[in-house]
Amino acid sequence: MFGSLILEVVIGIIFVYLLLSLICSAINEFISMVLSRRSKNLEAGIQNLLSDPGNKSLVKDFYDHPLIKGLQQKGKKPPYIPSRTFALVLMDIIAPADPSTGSRALEYVRDSVAKLSNSHIKQVLLLFMDEAENNLNKAREFLENWYDDAMERVSGWYKRKTQVIILCLSIAISVAFNADTLMIANTLSRDAAIRASVVAAAENIRRQPLSSEQEPAWKQLEKLQGKLLEHELPIGWSQVSGDSREVPRNFPAWVKKILGLLFTAIAVSLGAPFWFDMLNKFVNLRSSGIQPKTAKQQK
Repeated sequence: MFGSLILEVVIGIIFVYLLLSLICSAINEFISMVLSRRSKNLEAGIQNLLSDPGNKSLVKDFYDHPLIKGLQQKGKKPPYIPSRTFALVLMDIIAPADPSTGSRALEYVRDSVAKLSNSHIKQVLLLFMDEAENNLNKAREFLENWYDDAMERVSGWYKRKTQVIILCLSIAISVAFNADTLMIANTLSRDAAIRASVVAAAENIRRQPLSSEQEPAWKQLEKLQGKLLEHELPIGWSQVSGDSREVPRNFPAWVKKILGLLFTAIAVSLGAPFWFDMLNKFVNLRSSGIQPKTAKQQK
C-alpha cells in the first residue's frame, strides 16, 4: 500500500511537470514565431561565415538571390537554407555563369574570387579551389561542407539561447501556477481524491498518447485541454487561510515555497518529451504492480 502511494504521488508530480513543460514549449514556440528567431539566428550565422557583419554587400546579394527568395514565406527570410543551395548561390554571386554558354570554368571562378575585396572569403574560396584540383564540383562540395560545419555552430548558439529562454519561462510559469513541488507532493499524499484524479489523467494520456515530438506544443495542449477540465490539479494560488496553496505568511514558509518553485522550474526546463517518457515508465510500472517477494527474499 505504502509503495503504491509513493508511486501515485510520483506519477502525479510528473504529470504536472509534463503539463507545465507543454505550456512552456508553446509559449517559446510563439515567441520564436513572432520574433523570427530561427531566421535571424541563421542570418547572423551567414553574416559571420561570410565576414559581412554590416550586411552591406555579400549577405544582401545572397538573400536577394532568386533561389533564396524562393525559400521565403510571406516575405520573411527563411529559417533554413540547404548547404547545396548556399554553395550554388554564393558561387553564382561571385562568379555568374557565362550567359552565352550557361557554364563556368574553374579558372574563371578563380579569377573572379581573386578580385573580391572581402579578404576573408577570398582566402577561404581560393583554398577550396586549390584543394579541388581543377574540379569545380569538388570545390562546391568543400563549400557545402564548410557551410554545414558553420551551421552546426549556429545550431549550438540557437540551442543555448533557447535553453536560457526555456529556463526563464519555466520559472515564470512555476510561479504563476504556484507549482511548488513540495506542496504538490504533500497534497497528493494527503488527498486521495485529488491523487486519484491526477493519476486518472495520467493514465488517459497513456491510453491516448500525445503525437510525435514534431507536433507543435500548442496542438498537444489542445488535445489535453478537454481531459484537464475533468480533473483537479494540486496547483494554483489561494487566499484562503489554511489552504495548502495560500501565499506564505512568514520567512520560513517563503524559503520553503521558493525552494519548491525552483525545483519545479528546473524540472520543467527539461522539456515535455522527457517527462512524457518518464510518465509512461511510471504508469507502466504501476499497471504491472509491485512484484511479490520470493520465498528466498522473505527469509
